[in-house]
Formats: sequence, structure tokens, C-alpha cells
Amino acid sequence: MDDNKSFSGGVSTGKRNRKTRLRRLLAGLTTLLLVLAALLVFALRDRFSSERLRETFGQSVENTIQSEPYTYEMGSGQVFAAAGNGFAVASSSALEYLDRDGRALYKQLVSYGQPAVFASANGVLFCDLGTENLVWLDAEGKPLSLSPAGEVLTASMNARGYVALVTAEAGYKGKVTVYDATAKARYAWWSGSGYVLAARLSPDCRILAALCAEESGGKLHLFRLDSETELAAAEFPDELPFDLDFLGNDSLCAVSQEGLRFLGLDGTLREGFDFGDYFLMDYEFGESFAVCYVSAYRGGGGGFLESFSPAGELLAVKEQDRDILSLSASGRSLLTMSGGGWTVYSPELNVQRASASLLTARRALLRTDGSILLLGSYAAERVR
Repeated sequence: MDDNKSFSGGVSTGKRNRKTRLRRLLAGLTTLLLVLAALLVFALRDRFSSERLRETFGQSVENTIQSEPYTYEMGSGQVFAAAGNGFAVASSSALEYLDRDGRALYKQLVSYGQPAVFASANGVLFCDLGTENLVWLDAEGKPLSLSPAGEVLTASMNARGYVALVTAEAGYKGKVTVYDATAKARYAWWSGSGYVLAARLSPDCRILAALCAEESGGKLHLFRLDSETELAAAEFPDELPFDLDFLGNDSLCAVSQEGLRFLGLDGTLREGFDFGDYFLMDYEFGESFAVCYVSAYRGGGGGFLESFSPAGELLAVKEQDRDILSLSASGRSLLTMSGGGWTVYSPELNVQRASASLLTARRALLRTDGSILLLGSYAAERVR
């Protein structure tokens, strides 16, 4: 018998049985792995929600989210502020500081009841008014250390990054603390006679102005940061200004529902402008000018844009067919936005540039480089 065998298309019975058993074993292992994977996904299903991605995958997801320019979290009570060529946005759920290209320099998820943001090219201050919660960032987005001793009532930040922080103080009707751009305390004033409504620092950081509500009406207190003695004061009988700002180092403008009041550093009233039968709809302070938008109707329907010099001289009046939805000043320029477009004016209300197009933005910001940000609920559009 020939022991040499050749097979040309057939498999022996023994080898066929071994391959069948191997296939069954692999199929069983595959099925087991699929079952285990399904159980793992079910057990960790909460880890794959949008809120859990950062915890599951670490910083890489955070970087991916932050890489989308000009986007930010939605939230109630949303407020914005220009920060040099960047901008900041605060809401009930998040604090965010973005650079000129819309990249996130800082982001923190929060639970704020009354968010507020104050900013300049030198930093950003986020506050939850009525609480002691605040976050202060330098120009690069790095947090500065500051813990207020009382509830934050309001604040302001001037162009050099100095902050005037108004807090509640036991035994007083308010305390104003001045901090330099490194969050170092430089001055403090306790108000015993009036509730502090607003506090501002002069551009040169030498003068503090505090506006208070007193029994007879509003009262302005002025202080030099190198002296505890009050520099000057001004009273507003039967009128209650609620905000003010410096129009240069030696003049101020206070705003009430009745009109604008222009004052010097000695507290004297230089000029006053009454709104008369018109309603104040919005206002803005620029570099050496103040602007108000007034309308004959509270519900809108057009009105007048009016600009004033530091001495209270009326520079120009411009009638508006559409309601102005947003005012923003940077340097010597003013940006207005309506539902039909935006316009950049000089202090004399001469048109510098404009765009007539349908806008759905909530607000517009004019930045120091002249660019414009049209701000929506979750994203901004940059316009050159």
C-alpha cells in the first residue's frame, strides 16, 4: 500500500471537527465580550452625559470645548463687558473671559443669583450681587486673591484696572474699598448717612466719587486717595441720581431719571440737562463725553440720541427712527445698535461707519481696536 496520500480539495474528519470547536469557542468569547461591554456602558451611562465628559476624559475635552471661538454658555441674567480687545460674559450659570480672538482665557461654572461683570484692558471682575461671591482676573485671565468682608452691592473698574468695591458693613450704610490692579487695598470709606448707589475712580486713580441715597435725595461725596478728609460734596434735593462716571480727571456726570448733571471736583454744578417729558431709555459714558437715548414712549418707537461735553455742553442731537437696543463707547467713539443695523459715531454724532442689516443680537460691544462684537445668547460675531 502506498503510504503517501495526496488531498486535492478535501479535509480530514479530525481536522474538520477541531476547526468547528474553535469557531464555537471564539463565537462564545465574542458574545461574552459584547455582553460585558453592554453592561459596562449601562453602568457608566451617566458618565457620558455632556456634564460628565470633562470628568471622564479629562482636560482634552475641556480644551476641545474651549477651542471654539466666540462661543460661551447660555444662562439667565446674562451680562457682557468689553475687556480691552477681549470681552467677558457672566450669567447665572457661568463666568467666561475671552481674548480678542474669542478663545477662552478663563471659564468657571457657577450658580449666581444676580451676576454682574466689570472690565477693562487690565482685568475682569465678576460678582454675584447681594453675596460675597466674586472672581477677579488679571489681563491674562489669572485669578487675583480677594475676599470681601461683606455682601457685594455694586462695583466699578476704571481703565487702569483699579476697582471701587461697594459692600455691606455692619453699623454703616455701605463701605467703599479701592483696590489697585493687583487687588491690593488702597483706600476705604464707610458711609454712615446714605446708602451707596455707585462708586467710581478718576482715570488717573487719584479721586474717588461715591453717590449715595440720603433722606433728602442724592448726595455725591468726593475723596482724594491720599487723604481721609472729604474733598467736596454735592447735594441733589428731591432728586436721586443712580449712576455717575468721570469724563476726564476733573469732571463728572451723574444720571437720574430726571436728567444729567455735570459737576466739577469741587462739587459745583456746571450744567444740568432735564429730560422733560421724555423717558431715559439708555446712557453711556465715553472718553470725555456722555450720551443719552431718550424717547417719548416707554414702550419704544424711536427717540433722540444726545451727546454732551464734560462741561455739559450739548454737542449734537440725532433723531432715531428705530429703537436703540444697545450703546457701547470706546475711547472717542460710540456704537449704537438697533434691530436694523449698527452705527459708529464720533462724540459730535458724526457717522464714522455703519451697516444696515437685520440684526438679532442681544447687544453690541465696541472694542479698543475698533472691532465690533455682535453678541447673541451663546455666540458672538466679530465685525471689523
